[in-house]
Amino acid sequence: MNDIQLYRGGELLIRDSRRAGRTISRYQAGAQVRVAGVDTETDVTLSKVDSLTAVTGQAMSAVVRVAQAQKQLELLAPETSGRLALLADDHAIGLAEIAVDHRRLLRRQ
Repeated sequence: MNDIQLYRGGELLIRDSRRAGRTISRYQAGAQVRVAGVDTETDVTLSKVDSLTAVTGQAMSAVVRVAQAQKQLELLAPETSGRLALLADDHAIGLAEIAVDHRRLLRRQ
């Protein structure tokens, strides 16, 4: 009973606190990396939406311009209406194919 040992719990407590601090820091850093990844993917997705909207809008505008030209040309030569309609339809199909190709390309990126 004469042996009295000094309490050294404080050193252990400091080591445990440091270890806990490092662990918490790693979790926080991991969370920041995940949030940054989500933010980046959101930006990419919004950019894809804007891009597809622009391509679709341009295609629709082109279809309207061709339809207006078709009407004007049909007034000049009514007998060509079938041929003009064929060319206008072919143009619209080509634009649709371009829009589909663009959407497919965006999906891969």
